[in-house]
Amino acid sequence: MRIVIALAVTLCVGDAPVLRADDAVAPQAAAATADYTADGRLSLAAIMGRFDSLATAHGWQEETIYAYPGTTGLAIKSWRTPHRGEALWILSGIHGEEPAGPNAIAANLASLTELADAGVPIVVIPLANPKAYRHNWRYPNTPERDWKKGGGYSVGDAEYLLPDLDAGTRPRADQAPGPETAALTQYVLRLAQQYPPRMVLDLHEDELSTEGGYIYSQGTQPEGNPVGAEIVRLLQATGIPLRQSGQTRFGETIVAGVISRDDKGRPIRDGSIDELLAAAEVIVDGSKVRGPAAHTVVVVETPAFEGSKFDLRVAAQGAVVQHVRELWRVNMEPRQ
Repeated sequence: MRIVIALAVTLCVGDAPVLRADDAVAPQAAAATADYTADGRLSLAAIMGRFDSLATAHGWQEETIYAYPGTTGLAIKSWRTPHRGEALWILSGIHGEEPAGPNAIAANLASLTELADAGVPIVVIPLANPKAYRHNWRYPNTPERDWKKGGGYSVGDAEYLLPDLDAGTRPRADQAPGPETAALTQYVLRLAQQYPPRMVLDLHEDELSTEGGYIYSQGTQPEGNPVGAEIVRLLQATGIPLRQSGQTRFGETIVAGVISRDDKGRPIRDGSIDELLAAAEVIVDGSKVRGPAAHTVVVVETPAFEGSKFDLRVAAQGAVVQHVRELWRVNMEPRQ
């Protein structure tokens, strides 16, 4: 689930205290050293080793987006093809208790390298919240899932770069809520200039939806986007529960498995990294500049309620990754 809540968290202003990702951790959680793998997910070292093969075996460019201070090897990383241009972007692991997406990418890297070998530029940020993934937390800075109680913030919160919802002349937040958030969102803006996002896939899970999954559609064609329809078909074919109609608990209307409007019928403005990638304009250092303006942004939300089978969740997300070549083709076809 990808809801982003803007929090007023001090980073560094003059002599004011600095809140970093490690500061708000409960003592008993901070003492934990073993990776959480009880649900079947790969350990952090194992999954990062899989992703490293993109560079070692296929010549992709690896980059560290953010390295956690005082740790060894704990970092947010990206991998991208050497060839640039209109690109496929794949993100996952924004929330650490949603492990199916990162594990699905790790199991289906061949689909990405085959598409890259066909000449398509690709950017992959497969585990955007490794610290939370390691502990099965939602947020990077606290084991408490309820952000109101624990002060959790999302690594994908982009509100400090997105125009406000009234006049659109200033950002919705004064600053990024955490250091890794700032690093990740600024990296996206920088890299989008070299790899303009044509299609974005962000793999999430909704552990509170017992009725089934759904997808969000944003970009220049949020309604009736054939990529969204094809992803719904792929998910259905795996047998994972998928909602076709009704409303989410947030009041958003589901149409044929797709959400393209908020609870008031307006374009989705959730302050997330997905909105950032879809945004035509962003605000940087007080000035409005062109945004990434992705044509297609699809956020996959498969159900992950208690008792759901991890293998089925990975298979559902994996079906999307396995068919990136077909999805790319559909996305590039001219519209009527």
